[in-house]
Amino acid sequence: MKKQLKTLHIFGGGVFVGIAERIAHELGWEVIVRTGKRFIDTLHNLDVRTKLFVGDDLDSLMKQGGVPKRGDYGISFSAPWIFPQEVIDYFDGEIFNLHNQPLPKFRGGGGTSWTILMRERLGGCCIHRLVRKIDAGDIFARCDFFFPESLEFPIDFDRYIANHSKNLLIEWLPKLLTERSPGEIVDINESESEYWPRLNTNIHGWIDWSWGIDDIYSFCKAFSNPHSGAKTLVNNCIIELKKISICETKKFHPYQTGLIFRISDGLYVAHRNGVLRVHKYRLANPKAKVTLGDRLFTPRDLLETALLQRIQYSPSGKVSFR
Repeated sequence: MKKQLKTLHIFGGGVFVGIAERIAHELGWEVIVRTGKRFIDTLHNLDVRTKLFVGDDLDSLMKQGGVPKRGDYGISFSAPWIFPQEVIDYFDGEIFNLHNQPLPKFRGGGGTSWTILMRERLGGCCIHRLVRKIDAGDIFARCDFFFPESLEFPIDFDRYIANHSKNLLIEWLPKLLTERSPGEIVDINESESEYWPRLNTNIHGWIDWSWGIDDIYSFCKAFSNPHSGAKTLVNNCIIELKKISICETKKFHPYQTGLIFRISDGLYVAHRNGVLRVHKYRLANPKAKVTLGDRLFTPRDLLETALLQRIQYSPSGKVSFR
């Protein structure tokens, strides 16, 4: 009688799916991947032995892939679903999540834009048990580190974290699959708990010109590469500021804030605390022009919408409001 193989059920997408898949196959495990449409482009190199199911509804995907057998494990990599208790119970609680932040700080899905906004130099990644409460299950593996000062944009922070997360996964997952135990629970200080919601550049990336110059600078970095850039208006046209710097200590009257007073290898923008130099930008209307004396400005209604809107991404990538 042929022995039935155990199965690793992977949820989500990204580079970690391929790493987990390879480890599982090498150890003689079957692999099932369940994902949403927005992750398809990151999963084109899956092994032919791996079963792939794509859809919006997790319940139907579980039926397609089959209910986990006793002894199977589940692991999530940025999965686009909130897991109901029923699915967690399928695994008898043996379903885990890789979180690219140092829990219990930075719970939630806001990503490294929050890290940059807060000017936080402490980073981390961890693997925890998946429970109904967001990012609150027991932690079994973690790695803490400090971000180098050279990191600038979210893509730089993401890549740095990904290298540590990859090493953590490569060290932890084989032990789970061979020793059949997630390991010892890591102690955390729950009094340090923080939660930061998801962000969307189109909705939340509007610059408030009443902020101090350092806050505007960090805000622009937080919504830059791989995002489209922090936004404001010039002549009623959206302008995305992709790279800026603080280049002079000269101070201006608050009424001058936002005025473009020099154009020379970039836009020089007055601020009451100094000068912002816009190195790279994009106008939403290709026919629009920026001239001396134009003002960068964000209307109050756009700023209030950015503060009040909470969003959620569907498995297909669509944005919904909460």
